Amino acid sequence: MGSNFGSLGDFFPATEVPCRVRGCRNLLRISGDAVMNTLATGKNLRSDRMCDECYSRLQTLADQELSCSKKGCDGTWVWNRYQQLEALAAGRGDRPPRGLCQKCRDELKAVKDVEQPCRMKGCKNTWTWSAREQLEAAGKPAPRRLCEECFQTLRTLEDRQLPCRVKGCAHTVLWNRYQQLEYLKAGRTLEEPPRRLCDACLARSAKLQEQEKPCRIHGCKNTWTWRVHDQLEALAATPEGQEPTVPNRMCNDCFAFYNSAKDMEQPCRNHTCRKTWVWTRSMQLGAKQHGQTRPPAKLCEDCAALLKTLSDQEVPCRVNGCKGTWVYKVEEQLRDLTAGRTTPPPKRCRACNDFLANHPAKEITCQHCGKAILLSSQEQLDCALAVSVRPSLCADCVGAEIAQIRPPEPEPVQSSRLLIRIPKGGPWTEHAVIRDWPPRMTREKVEHMEQATVRIVCIGDELTVSCEDETRSWPAHLQQNLQRRLGNGEDVCVLNAGIAGCTTALACRRFERDVKPFEPQLVIFSFAFSDARCGFGTSAPDDECARRTAALADDFCRFDELLHAANYPALCWLPNPIYPQDSPEGRYDRDAHARWAERQHALFDATLRQVRQSCASAGLNAVVDARALFTVNGDKSARRWMASDSWFLHNEIGAQSIAAWIESTIVENKLLGERL
Repeated sequence: MGSNFGSLGDFFPATEVPCRVRGCRNLLRISGDAVMNTLATGKNLRSDRMCDECYSRLQTLADQELSCSKKGCDGTWVWNRYQQLEALAAGRGDRPPRGLCQKCRDELKAVKDVEQPCRMKGCKNTWTWSAREQLEAAGKPAPRRLCEECFQTLRTLEDRQLPCRVKGCAHTVLWNRYQQLEYLKAGRTLEEPPRRLCDACLARSAKLQEQEKPCRIHGCKNTWTWRVHDQLEALAATPEGQEPTVPNRMCNDCFAFYNSAKDMEQPCRNHTCRKTWVWTRSMQLGAKQHGQTRPPAKLCEDCAALLKTLSDQEVPCRVNGCKGTWVYKVEEQLRDLTAGRTTPPPKRCRACNDFLANHPAKEITCQHCGKAILLSSQEQLDCALAVSVRPSLCADCVGAEIAQIRPPEPEPVQSSRLLIRIPKGGPWTEHAVIRDWPPRMTREKVEHMEQATVRIVCIGDELTVSCEDETRSWPAHLQQNLQRRLGNGEDVCVLNAGIAGCTTALACRRFERDVKPFEPQLVIFSFAFSDARCGFGTSAPDDECARRTAALADDFCRFDELLHAANYPALCWLPNPIYPQDSPEGRYDRDAHARWAERQHALFDATLRQVRQSCASAGLNAVVDARALFTVNGDKSARRWMASDSWFLHNEIGAQSIAAWIESTIVENKLLGERL
């Protein structure tokens, strides 16, 4: 062939390829013919040759026999010169790598990679403990490492300086990134870092100890613990060189009581006032420390302000001829003012009261006939004051003398009007509860009784007194009902002779004053509530019910004898239901209050049973059971007829119902004869 023909390699340009040694960045120039031959054989263009630099360096190297990297193994492995050349090209220098001998490599084939838990607390991920690392560990436990996720998160974090947790301290504390990572794994955020002590406060806290300090509540002997941290804050807030101020705190018991207690509304001490005052938690805590179980008697704000404007007054004694005075105390003035009374009540002075107490009624002898004359305490007082002269003759002898002095008077014309004469002295003067007239038995009412053609006396306790407004009481409603029923031809007067706290025994004492002078056509009575009432906080003997019901049976018999002796028709009404559990008394001591309420219920039930039995024994069929009628539709319905501010007194609706039931019983039993 002619010289004009070239080789096929001319169609392939020369190419530069990298050196075969890993890590070397030098290039080798390959001719077109070599490229063509490489492609023709199906190989890639990667050179299988070294660059001149690597080749020259390879000539200076020699294979090295190194110890096995597994601890305790005495085998060797060969680090050939080509591997050394690659290490030099990669910049690792001539430091030999860790290698295994052939025996260890054979053992490595039987070992598998193991997943180990991440060292970070709270992380559930794992990291891989390779077979080679296990073999090199030579039986030692796996190292503590981070998982890949924690490791990558750790790289994004940086150490932070946090303010000291002690208030007033200007130092900071280091929060490193490992602690931050653990904080994140606990489900928290870096925006709310932990509160820690700085080094200075930590060193100071090591020198401090918790201290016991007395409770701030007066009368409490317990202590509270002044913690080290609180002491640190006190020191930080105290200027250098001064002692920190100990805070004034409660002990744990007082603090727990204070937190559990609630402000309570208590009724005003002035019983005619319907307002309340607040028994605060602090006041309750103070009372507890002094062993008090009930709230103190205290005035509401309005009454307290009004009390400051009042002053004690000297009021003349009510007894004729006495020049003494009695002190109208500011508390009594306050009570009367809130009740709507502007004038002081008529009262005896202390000297007159002492005289009456020391001079009971006594008998003296008539100087003419020798009969006994009963000289009451009041008559003795009048004699001592020279208001009257001590009698020397009995009534019969005085009448005989008068008949001799003056001519006989013509026979008086019979009048239908009753002349009522209420005795001044009697057994009622010996007891403070019934000494005075019943509050609803006024002179106007007595005059009405004189003129009335139908006279009814209602004698009893506070449930007979009924509502505070007399016009809303059940005796007033009964009078209106009977007047409507009888029409204008009859004049009906119902006298309310109720006295708060009057029992059956006391009713027997005042019968001669509060019933007999009025010559009633009907007597309506009820003393069961006062007979059954027991005071809060009083002791209760085991035989209390039996003893009190036995005494009640005797008292009822005496009262019934008085009715029969005077030949008065009678009607007994049993009280409305009571709710002692709603009483404000003793609510501070809940257990004692519950026991008292249970005891009051038991006495009330026993008293009602005894009254029913006594009525049956006496043949008294006219009985109105108000409690049964109140509760006929259930307890909820009965409470609608009870006063909201009392646990035993009915309201006006209840009073109207009682009056209607009594009226119905009067009509059914014809207790007023042919008038109905």
